[in-house]
Amino acid sequence: MAKKSVHQEFNPLAIEHFEIDCDPYGIMVDSSGTIETVYVNTSKGLSVQIGKIFTQNAEKEPDLTLYKKAFLFPNSPVSTERVKAALKEHKITLTNDYTKADLYLTHHDLTRDHQNEESINSRAMFCDLWNYEAVEAGCIYVNDYCEENKRGDNLARVIYDAKCAEWVDRYNADLYSMPYDSYLITGLAVNTAYEIEMGNVDVWDLDKVMHQSATKVELTQQILDDIVSLMKQGGAENYNMVGALLPTIDWNKKHHLLWKLGQEIGTDLYMFNRNKDVQYWKQASRISDYYHMTALQMIQDLEYKELLNRESFKYLEPIVRKEIRIDNRDLYTFRVEVKPEYKKYNYEK
Repeated sequence: MAKKSVHQEFNPLAIEHFEIDCDPYGIMVDSSGTIETVYVNTSKGLSVQIGKIFTQNAEKEPDLTLYKKAFLFPNSPVSTERVKAALKEHKITLTNDYTKADLYLTHHDLTRDHQNEESINSRAMFCDLWNYEAVEAGCIYVNDYCEENKRGDNLARVIYDAKCAEWVDRYNADLYSMPYDSYLITGLAVNTAYEIEMGNVDVWDLDKVMHQSATKVELTQQILDDIVSLMKQGGAENYNMVGALLPTIDWNKKHHLLWKLGQEIGTDLYMFNRNKDVQYWKQASRISDYYHMTALQMIQDLEYKELLNRESFKYLEPIVRKEIRIDNRDLYTFRVEVKPEYKKYNYEK
């Protein structure tokens, strides 16, 4: 059974398949001195190659009836509880063992950037490092790792970051330069990409799965009014209700109402900064963007994305009309008319 970690033992077949010939390094993954092996490249090519494997189905839609067990890549923007609930609708269970899954769920938060010896994220599948050094000795954990993993007569090295600094005093250690720009890749990234390449497992974006959930509800004027009322009333209980409701709203429909919701509660969304599911929905729905748009800009945005329809136009255009400003009314009569290209939305019927 594979451990629940990005730091899996590298599959030799995967190493051969991807022709990985860059240097392995140790990385301290916790404060107890545990050291795991990663590969560090001077080029981002391998990370990009594997990233493309993970996103190969970006333009397709999954048939979730084909799968039994899913493995969720670490650092998911959606809570595990909500992912489990969405998968359960399709009779799919979530496993912590990637070797038992027939479906991998990827997302857009697999990489972390780190610099100047700051602590390296132990849950990131990829890390882009800037200005790091490495050590071959300095404490019992580093000494043992470097000896046990040496290549020929050359000792292995451990990346010197904040976690390593808890055990190794840089002023009493020999520090070795790493490439100024280094690209770290973990065993989980390499092994899962290999399974996908071999056709053993399918990979789909988490967004695709979440959006197929039957728990998604279409935003209505009544739901919008209820949310606004709860936010205005305030209180922990009301905020919790809104925090549970927002992630269930379908962000691909009723864009004009999403815009209105953004206008009403856009300044209050900071109250949900610690709610992982609301943050995910907030980004996917673009509600913060909508908050900063006028009704005219919203129409133009929907038109540009080919999402403008009769319903949204008829909702937004009267708001734009109220914002028309005309001077010299004492001398002139003005007639306002929708441009011909917008009459196809049948506003005037």
